[in-house]
Amino acid sequence: WLKRNPSAITEINEHKDLFEVENHGARHVPAIDVPMQVFGLRAAGSPQAVATEVTDGATAVRNATGVEPIWFRGAAGKYTASSSKQIAGMHFRLAGYSLIGDGGATFSKTKTTATISKAMDGDVIIAHINQPNRPAGLGVVAGILKLKEQGFVFLKLEDGA
Repeated sequence: WLKRNPSAITEINEHKDLFEVENHGARHVPAIDVPMQVFGLRAAGSPQAVATEVTDGATAVRNATGVEPIWFRGAAGKYTASSSKQIAGMHFRLAGYSLIGDGGATFSKTKTTATISKAMDGDVIIAHINQPNRPAGLGVVAGILKLKEQGFVFLKLEDGA
């Protein structure tokens, strides 16, 4: 995504006060060290593949933003105990989520808006604004605006950890 969307990266880099770009992996595979599937995605499948997913993702972020990522959230946000330990040993903090805001960009605008606007203090919302052909993105915007109207303040991972 970083390579295919240079204008978006330029916009993000111009607004570092609003965006914190962290490591989501090189190939968007779950960082799980055994062969399995999670949400229909094939896991990395071995410790070496997990290491590659994490390090190559970090390199891509660093090359695109000039910032060294410290957080990692693999595709699906699921791990084994051993892959969690491995990633921590690579000096990354695991990021998670507590609210799936857009169903992986599959929700309608209305459902996404309703889901996000029900967030509670401390929730970490996962949502996909990188799917311009899906209606969920507009729902993400609307849901965030509703939360802001209610007085919610949004933090970056670096500020809330």
